[in-house]
Amino acid sequence: MMVTMIAKYGKEKIELVDLPASSTSIGQVKELLRDRTGIMPRRQKMIGLKSKNGASVSDETMLSDLKAKKSSDDASSAVAMVHQFILMGTPEEQIFVDPGEKSDLPDVLDDFNFDFNAGSEEWIEHKAKEENLQKFTEHTTVHIITPPRISTDNKCKPLLVLDLDHTLLDFSAKTLRDSELSTSDIGSPNDSAANQLKRPYMDEFLMWAYKYYDLVVWSQTSWKWLEIKLTELGMISHPGYKICFVLDKTSMFKIVSSTRSGKKIEHSVKPLQIIWSKFPFWGSHNTVHLDDLSRNFALNLTNGLKCTAYHRKKKKKRNVTDGCGEGDTELLGIGRFLELLATSEQNFNDIDFCYWKDYVNGTKRLWPKKK
Repeated sequence: MMVTMIAKYGKEKIELVDLPASSTSIGQVKELLRDRTGIMPRRQKMIGLKSKNGASVSDETMLSDLKAKKSSDDASSAVAMVHQFILMGTPEEQIFVDPGEKSDLPDVLDDFNFDFNAGSEEWIEHKAKEENLQKFTEHTTVHIITPPRISTDNKCKPLLVLDLDHTLLDFSAKTLRDSELSTSDIGSPNDSAANQLKRPYMDEFLMWAYKYYDLVVWSQTSWKWLEIKLTELGMISHPGYKICFVLDKTSMFKIVSSTRSGKKIEHSVKPLQIIWSKFPFWGSHNTVHLDDLSRNFALNLTNGLKCTAYHRKKKKKRNVTDGCGEGDTELLGIGRFLELLATSEQNFNDIDFCYWKDYVNGTKRLWPKKK
């Protein structure tokens, strides 16, 4: 039997025709795709293929062992089979870097209720260790995707640092694997598999924020999954906004904090100093860090904007919709606050972000906080 493999790669459809089913493996298909796309086989992610026996598809899987989704409609259907799938990955010449191949990566813990405030014992200890942070920063490399927007009079956009999981999306690899979409729908507005992972109004929020801010993504996940998320959700190639660069969990710095019960916990945080040291036109005066985990703000308390953690299957409580599936509208409010903040021409250090809802609904005016 001859097989046709159809890969949906971004807006491109790649067809590999007349492949012998019993003598062609997935690994060989990846080699053919490398010739067409420039993506190394080890970086290729093939979403949507299933084996007949339910086992995971590997490089050793033969095409004859794939579960059929669609046969051709012509007279040769008895000897021809078509398999459609999503291809994700970055060509070698465009690759940022894969920190996941490094050893000794920082651990990412579940959320805790941390008692961490400026002036606390932990804060003083961390300030005393700024030399360690400086060394960590010097060894962190940033790979530019889209250059920051600097005007002719040398002015820059403020910076918005964005977390991904439970801030902008609720990711599920199973949802992608189980997708039965045709290749024409993948990556389009009808791509229900990707769209259901996004927090409601995610794209609208990012397009609105991009008018006023340069965008950076900083995720607590490994590079492998971060690349899949950004590619599958169209965030790298979206026409309405651009990402300056991406950082993963290898750029997170370890500190020790206390829970409210007094227990000491070592965890990793996102030190904005890494970005500021490499891009001096950004600093605490013009940076917002949006995250659902307040512990990630530990070294930059005044720049943290905490959102409600988003879960697609979370059951909403009475009169509460933020963070709950389709009823969640929090990004719309945050987008409005970011607009007010960017157009206020104030030092961000002087604004208390915890009152962002009050600024949006008008119960508080966006004036500097009292000293």
